[in-house]
Amino acid sequence: MFKKVTFWLLSFLELQLIITLLSLPILIYWGIAISYMSPLGNLIFTPLLTLFLWGSSLFSFFTLLQLPYHWITCFLDYVTISWNYILSFSQPTWLIGLSHSMLLPSITIALGIIVFYTLYNPNKKQAFIFLGSCFVILFLCKQSITKKSFYQIGNLPLYTLHINNKTYLLDNGALCSKQNFYSWIDYTILPELIKTAGITTIDTLILYKPSKRLAKITRQFAEQTNVKNILVTTKQKCFYEVKNLFQENKINIYPIIFGKNITNKI
Repeated sequence: MFKKVTFWLLSFLELQLIITLLSLPILIYWGIAISYMSPLGNLIFTPLLTLFLWGSSLFSFFTLLQLPYHWITCFLDYVTISWNYILSFSQPTWLIGLSHSMLLPSITIALGIIVFYTLYNPNKKQAFIFLGSCFVILFLCKQSITKKSFYQIGNLPLYTLHINNKTYLLDNGALCSKQNFYSWIDYTILPELIKTAGITTIDTLILYKPSKRLAKITRQFAEQTNVKNILVTTKQKCFYEVKNLFQENKINIYPIIFGKNITNKI
């Protein structure tokens, strides 16, 4: 029994590694980060998804036969609540962003995996050695690529600075430039950050341009990028609104006061 479970877990892990490496070129092209917790997440998600699909099928069956189905809806609610509870532990620091400069190495590795599994039928040890080597090569490629200290994010009024191993994001109105800021952040700002500079977390966010929606947008963005410090303009009472909104968060809020040096705080 133990050997069967071990073999199943190793096969599952091997499959997850293969899927990650094969899908990496597409993820990099679209600016989607990968998570080093994804194998564990999929291991938990697969049984929950199976239970949810079975429950949904039973719900449809009982509804058609006009049988009592209240217990099925309760079961589906508990499955959903369990999955949402597990998701609540997720952290932005689990994410790894790979910029477009990693596109060619990822394509080469994906083709290498296809050739390897086409020509050979490796055992588990050989497979893990090969897949582990692929990840080491990716890491070495990522480290060898020269990183600039300054990037403009796409064509947006948004800029990043890398100083002393810290990432500073300077926003001159990009975050507030669209009405639906939720989709704007999720599908444009964050992918552009990853594609351009491989950034998934921000140490310090600097907000120069005032806006009536700045506080709400800042909170949404900070939750997704693990921001530690925020510098915000005092115009239109933006600083006070942001500070009030972040009272319960462990984020340092500073006003932008020109002529005053506060870099020693951040």
